[in-house]
Amino acid sequence: MTMITLLLCCLIEPPQSVPATPLVPMKRPTAPPETTKGASEFPTSWFYSKGGQRYADNLAVEGKPLPKLSLENWRGEPVDVNNNQGKVMVIDFWATWCGPCRRALPKNVEMAKKYKNQPFVLVGIHDARRGKDRIEQVVGPLNAEYPMAVDVLDSQSKSGRSAQACRLKYWPTYLVVDYKGIVRACGLQPSRVEDVVKRLLKEVPQESSPEPETTSDQS
Repeated sequence: MTMITLLLCCLIEPPQSVPATPLVPMKRPTAPPETTKGASEFPTSWFYSKGGQRYADNLAVEGKPLPKLSLENWRGEPVDVNNNQGKVMVIDFWATWCGPCRRALPKNVEMAKKYKNQPFVLVGIHDARRGKDRIEQVVGPLNAEYPMAVDVLDSQSKSGRSAQACRLKYWPTYLVVDYKGIVRACGLQPSRVEDVVKRLLKEVPQESSPEPETTSDQS
């Protein structure tokens, strides 16, 4: 029998809330335990959780290199997400049909502008299955300038390849990747993403100040 993992759309408030919106099926070859206490460098209250326990799928992604992502149909300048290039990267798995996702978009826009001169990049990845035809209608009025792409649909599972690689459990799902390409947080509540970003930006090595140019008289 094919194992089915349910993908759900999370509420943004309050912390540790249990989503009450209809479940969205998403096929996966295996189904790990639903939740686990696990260990994390950030407070559990910053993440979506159930009964005070974080989702095992989220914890399984943390502390490891970002899985290879397959993206298409970029809006804005494409980003090589598989080559982090020394930047802190936020990945927002979202969808136009997801209410909490849409409510979090203004915060994304604000954060992208705030850290545009920092070693930072925010990338939106839209659901491969449905709703991608409404992306511009949703984000256009927000003047969103950060890059967005659409997940590539897997013909067999009928789910997004990137969503499967990141063991997506619900929408929206935020991942924060450090400058070394390691996933440091997965499943954050939108209101806590920037808290993680601030911490990880402090870890990025400061570039050496360039030597001042000098001129010599050869007369």
